[in-house]
This record gives sequence, C-alpha cells and structure tokens, in this order.
Amino acid sequence: MKFKKLNWFIVIGILSTGAILYSTTLIFAFDDGNQPTVEDSFCYKYDPQYTHVIAFEDGSAYCGIPAAIEGITLSDYIQPWSGYIPECTLEDQENCKHFPVQTANIKADMKYQGIEVGYNKWQKMACEEALISAQHKGGPFGAVIVQIDDETGEVIRYWRNHNHVTEWNDPTAHAEVSTIRVACKQLGVFNLGTIHKDESNLPQQGATSHCEIYVNGEPCLMCYSAICWAGIPVVVFAATRYDAAAQGVDFVDETIYDELALPYNERQRKFRQASSPNSLDAFNYWKRSKKINY
Repeated sequence: MKFKKLNWFIVIGILSTGAILYSTTLIFAFDDGNQPTVEDSFCYKYDPQYTHVIAFEDGSAYCGIPAAIEGITLSDYIQPWSGYIPECTLEDQENCKHFPVQTANIKADMKYQGIEVGYNKWQKMACEEALISAQHKGGPFGAVIVQIDDETGEVIRYWRNHNHVTEWNDPTAHAEVSTIRVACKQLGVFNLGTIHKDESNLPQQGATSHCEIYVNGEPCLMCYSAICWAGIPVVVFAATRYDAAAQGVDFVDETIYDELALPYNERQRKFRQASSPNSLDAFNYWKRSKKINY
C-alpha cells in the first residue's frame, strides 16, 4: 500500500515536472526574440499580421522644404516618365483600355500657382508607401511624418504609414490620420508643431522639435483638419485632388471641397442646427475649469 502511494507521488511528480517543462517550452517558443524589426514593419515591408508602426531613427541633416520651381501651366506641364508601367489588376482585362495611365499631374488653372516645389527623399518615400498600400488592396495613399530638431536641424526620426480604411473597416484611417495618431502616441504629445524635450516620451537633443508631413496626394478635408489640429506647420503633397478624382481612381475629395463651399441648405447631406437647453453646458463648464489648452 505504501509502495502504491509512493508510485502515485512519483507519477504526480513526473507529470508536474513535465507540465512545467512544457509550459517553459511554450513560453520560449512564443518569446523567441522574433520581434518585428524595421524591415518587418508593415509600413516598410507589407505584412498584414503587423498592425503597428515604429519610429525610424534617422540623425541626418534635414534638407528643408523642397525649393520652389517656376509655375507651369496645365497645358504644357508633363511629369517626367519614370518608366513604371503598372500591371493591370482588373478582373476584366479589357477595362484596362478605358483607364489611361497618367504621366502628368492634373492641375486646375491657377489652383497651385505659387506653391509648386521640387521633391526630396521624404516625398518619394510617401509615394512609395502609397504604392505598397495600393498593391495590397488598400487605398493609394501614403504619408511620412518627419521630426526635426529645432536646435541641430537634424531629422530625429520619422514615421511612414499608409491608408488602412479597408483593412481596418475604418473610414477615418486615412494615411495622414493614421500616421499622426502613431506619432502622437509614441511621442506622448498631441501638438506636433512644438515638441518640448521634457514632455516627449522619445529623446531629442534640442529643447524643442517639430514635425512636417509629406503625402503622396493632396489631403482631403478630414486629413487637412487633422494636420491643423496636430499643429503641423508644413505639408508637402504630390498628386492633386484632381488626380484623385480622375477616371479609374475615383476618389471624391474634390466633390467634398466643392460641397463645403455651398450654403448648408444646398449641400448633398442634410445639415440641421438644433438648439437645446443644454447645448452650451459643456462650453460653459470648459470656460471655468482647469484645462489643457489645445
């Protein structure tokens, strides 16, 4: 009887030891050091399993906003052909014939006069990010936020991201908004126009720094507002909102711009203003409360 009890203790001990070893094996199997690197991050190399963006450390001198170029009229503006001929991805290959490949940015007369500039590596990077998104069934939009040290003039770090609307089923997940969200969260600030060293989660040499944003396409009104609320002082874009509305691209940015120029009662969506007894309560409370100023 004592021998049987001893056997049971031995069996239980073996099983317990085995369970501990198995658990340890599982822990090491899942924690094997294969954390996402810069190359693995979906904003560099697309991989649907990664839903985060990391800050890329840089340290190079900031080249500044691209230099202004002489304004070019719509009739004689031709973008240098890059040699890139996109493969037709439409199910009906015949439909490809109806969508001519653009080799020139579409510019409404005088609309962009005075703001035309050259390009730099950040602008090219935003366009690359947009292409990655389009190649993986996302919207054809990409953004790069560059953090610049105000004291040294160096690029401290940057974030690159793209459109996630269809991936996340989030109509607000445009490239600019998605990139702003990540940069603010990782820096621990909501104002990217002036980032104080003692308030930032990430290191910087100078007392202050600021961010500038490069996008492959002219921001829609939602993204323009997000850029304003984030305090970003410089926006550089490549394609125009007319490019986004072109046949086969078919985004409605230009339509929204036009609609906002109309009186409320003439807009496509019904806007109504309703006053209620408590409609100003939140504002009155805000006036008298201790608050963080935007």
